[in-house]
Amino acid sequence: MIGIVGQSHGQQYKLSVGSNITQFKYLNSEGAPIDFMKSGSGNRFSVGSEFRLLDTTKLVSSTSERAIYFSSRPRLAKILSLLKYDVSLESNQYNAVGDVQNIAFSYQTSYLGASAGFGVHVPIRYGIAISLQGRLAGQKIIQGNQQIGQKFYDLTIDEQFKPIQLMFGYSAEIQKRLGDKLDAFLSYQYLTTQHGQQAGVATLNLVPTTISFGIKILK
Repeated sequence: MIGIVGQSHGQQYKLSVGSNITQFKYLNSEGAPIDFMKSGSGNRFSVGSEFRLLDTTKLVSSTSERAIYFSSRPRLAKILSLLKYDVSLESNQYNAVGDVQNIAFSYQTSYLGASAGFGVHVPIRYGIAISLQGRLAGQKIIQGNQQIGQKFYDLTIDEQFKPIQLMFGYSAEIQKRLGDKLDAFLSYQYLTTQHGQQAGVATLNLVPTTISFGIKILK
């Protein structure tokens, strides 16, 4: 995974770990919400690259046409330097628990996937910066079980779980400079699938909220 991401020549490499608190939003075949599901926690691991839309530090020592163009437009250069995007490879556990008529059940799932984000990165002071991003992710289940009482069911062949799960949402991050080429960060992320209700068919949407922390290494 690190080798694949490293070939992208990102300005920063990111590594993070965290926890997903996932809500399973079920609608039955009649469109009524099922309210006996409780959120469960699971692990998250991510490795990726982060890119600045315009790196003004490289323009200072350059005499290219691009550098000359932006040196005469400092306001545009400043705005573009605040915009960042990233791509990541990640593993996620999306879990939930509940009970019906005193019969306990649980969902334990593991997914592999990729995500991307685009947004604004604003330095404040003392080496601290904040970031806000819109995010898109695609996740594929690689292992999953539903336990009902003493029975287990394979979720990798379940029609609600086995397709690639497309997720949309946002993230917020606070970052602190630790050295010339090392940053630490703490992030909050909210994602959700967007499966629409179909007549006569039960519908499941995964809604993970993630808290993670990690490091960024300058290239």
